[in-house]
Amino acid sequence: MRLVSTALRDVKPTRFVLHPLFRLPLRFSQLCARDAWPSAREYGKHFQRCYFSATSLSKSEDPIDILLSRVSDNAPVIRRVPAKEQKQKQKLFLIQETKLFGKWRSLLTEPFRLAVESDFDRRGPAKEWRSQLLVDKFENRTDLALWSCLLDYQKRINGDVGVQNVWKGLWGRKSLYDVQSPLAPVFWQTILEAAMRSSDSKFLTTVWIYSEWMYNLHGVKWPQLYSTVLSHFLRTHQHHQALQWQLRLTPNFYPGAEKFATIMKQFAHDSELYHTPTLESLYIMNPDHQLYDIIVPHLYNLGASEVARKWRRICSRHDDLPQAPVPVRSFLRFVQGYFPHEPLHPEESAAAGDSDFELTEDAKQVDISREFVNRVHGGTFGISVKKYNDRLGAKWLASSWVGLDIAISTISALGIEQIGPLSLQSIALREGTSEGLLNRIEQLREQSISIIESNYLRLVLHLAKIKDEELLSDLLNCDLHPDVFDDSELQARLVVSTAKSEEWRTHRLVLATRLLVMRESTRDVANTLARIYILHKDRNGLLRLLHDMKTMEITLYDTQTGLLFDNLVNEAKSTLLPPESLYFYLSIYQQLMSMEVPVPVRCWRKILFCLARQGRIDDLEKACVELVDTFTSPRSSRPGFVPVHPEDIPEPMKKPLSGVKNLLGVYVPSDLPTQTPLHPLRQIFDNKMLGTIVRCSFHSLLNRESRVTPALRIHHQHPREFYAGRVVRLIRRLRDRGLFVDRERLATYVKLRLVTLYGPGYPTKRTWQVIRARNTLSLAEMKSLLDEAWGEDFLPPTEELREQIETRGQKIAVRNWKYLQEMGKTTPQLRVVL
Repeated sequence: MRLVSTALRDVKPTRFVLHPLFRLPLRFSQLCARDAWPSAREYGKHFQRCYFSATSLSKSEDPIDILLSRVSDNAPVIRRVPAKEQKQKQKLFLIQETKLFGKWRSLLTEPFRLAVESDFDRRGPAKEWRSQLLVDKFENRTDLALWSCLLDYQKRINGDVGVQNVWKGLWGRKSLYDVQSPLAPVFWQTILEAAMRSSDSKFLTTVWIYSEWMYNLHGVKWPQLYSTVLSHFLRTHQHHQALQWQLRLTPNFYPGAEKFATIMKQFAHDSELYHTPTLESLYIMNPDHQLYDIIVPHLYNLGASEVARKWRRICSRHDDLPQAPVPVRSFLRFVQGYFPHEPLHPEESAAAGDSDFELTEDAKQVDISREFVNRVHGGTFGISVKKYNDRLGAKWLASSWVGLDIAISTISALGIEQIGPLSLQSIALREGTSEGLLNRIEQLREQSISIIESNYLRLVLHLAKIKDEELLSDLLNCDLHPDVFDDSELQARLVVSTAKSEEWRTHRLVLATRLLVMRESTRDVANTLARIYILHKDRNGLLRLLHDMKTMEITLYDTQTGLLFDNLVNEAKSTLLPPESLYFYLSIYQQLMSMEVPVPVRCWRKILFCLARQGRIDDLEKACVELVDTFTSPRSSRPGFVPVHPEDIPEPMKKPLSGVKNLLGVYVPSDLPTQTPLHPLRQIFDNKMLGTIVRCSFHSLLNRESRVTPALRIHHQHPREFYAGRVVRLIRRLRDRGLFVDRERLATYVKLRLVTLYGPGYPTKRTWQVIRARNTLSLAEMKSLLDEAWGEDFLPPTEELREQIETRGQKIAVRNWKYLQEMGKTTPQLRVVL
């Protein structure tokens, strides 16, 4: 689109702008003081006019693509704006076709006459006008085109004040109620938007009263009154006004359940509207409760699962339950998995795909399908089993007199577990769109019906995922049999023959197939090379390969990732993993996470245990922070979601994925609370992990630092130099980044270590005996350092802390003494340890 500025005088426009880009500097109040009005030629020197003009355009240009933004003789050329951006800008302007003004088109270029005719109270330019105003003539009283001319003029010259002046003139006459004219939508919408922007609340009230007059006397409704007013107050967070206008407009101007659902869907993710129950109140007062299937899956797909759960509870309380199971199924399975304590309504359970019964532990599960029964009957009566005929199935699925849902359900009821490419082609042709086709493939998978692997299937899926509708349509409607796409020799000949005959559609399809096959072979080679690097533990080579695969968007097979994960678990039988192996797996796992390939919880736990017990505090800090940020502030290709390894998702979400090939991960909403028991972060940083990190931090500190830190320098220690303090500070950072941390439990772990250092008696383990003997910090100094690391008071006051240590220490001392008696040993003496 080209934006230009051209000097205009009194040129008749082809398109008209009601909202100018620039406010005109000269108002008619200045001209009213003059004794004589300027001529049309002089008038053009003082006034600037803004138009969308369609004169002298090329055929490739849309009429509204050229914006005459400012009327001046030396206006600069404005930059070219992309078409997508132009479409967004068009929504900001209310545009009228000049030809729609009919006989009043010439009036548009007469500003003096427009100023007179729009002076309804005759206090300005019309004060000396001796003739009757046009709007007061009987034949023009209901002429919407005339009123649109006057409204346009006042809007361009005086903005919203001018619109209000026109409204006052219209309000006093009450002669206009036309909502069918092509000019009507823009006319009424301009007045309504000005009323909502006005600081005078009476403006909008009079609009409502006028709309009631239109409806009661003439049976017509003000266009978009309900949706515009309600959306405005919701957008500006005026909660009281939104509820008040909902009550006012619902009796006569309620637009229906679908439009109301659209409004609620538009603002459902606005957190400000939940500080007060504005949306919930609007829903309760609404006469139609049909929001479940619309708003709940919409919010879940945005990653707002907490708000989606809130709306599920609201809708369920008002018997608003899912009618279509497919849109809400993934959300309901998510709720079943992560929030099993939330009971579902029977209709919700049915939509989630739950069975009405459960097998007992001793019951033997037998897959009795329609096909199984047919085989039994066939064996009895000597009838051989017939395989699925892809051609016949394709005709059945293509039959227009049978719905596609019924056709697929029939195939499933017959026990058919796999269909061919011709059947896929029939389904795709009937569905028509990429999104619809992907939904149908998902439906087949849920019915346990797979599709025979072929290049045709891969090409269809690839085009559907990238939403190349044109090439997908060419593929589905071409004359080539699906088997052709698996014959590389025939494809090579087709490339040459279609190029010679200039059959470019077929040529493109064959080239796309060969490119896809080439990508498949590249993926196979890359994965084979990755396996070699994994087996040889070539960290640099594997990192370079994974980086290249990420750049080229090549998928890693689950066999390679499974090898990486299993090797770590098998090798790290204990936490004494060699440093080269530890850093090999750590760096590879971090690279996998950047590729959105999730790493199982069990692997991260092994890595963190090794880092903590080997005292590698720097690497532990970095790994923990990156891990928490991955789940709380994800940057995935699906906004609002984070990938989780399939073995770490709940069983209700795992069951439907049993037949999916090369499943590397499942996307879960990132707003899932980290205190949820099955949240990956809660599983990684459980009580055992936090206790181990705290214990090892004290061990590392006192075993290293106390050797080189004289008692006189204790007061100058900083938490950065203090291992236990670094760990406490690390856990505080993780909590601030979104990790759920039970502060009381964490303090308990720290107190247990303090009991070992300051409690009565003496530790039974030799390692802690040495650590206690070398400790030069007093309890007050230790508490001060830990409080500073946490950022506020972390432990109770020193005296209270000393009492707690003494009490707990007495119990531990008694238990240790009994243990030593059973082992036939005596309590160690401090002088012996030293």
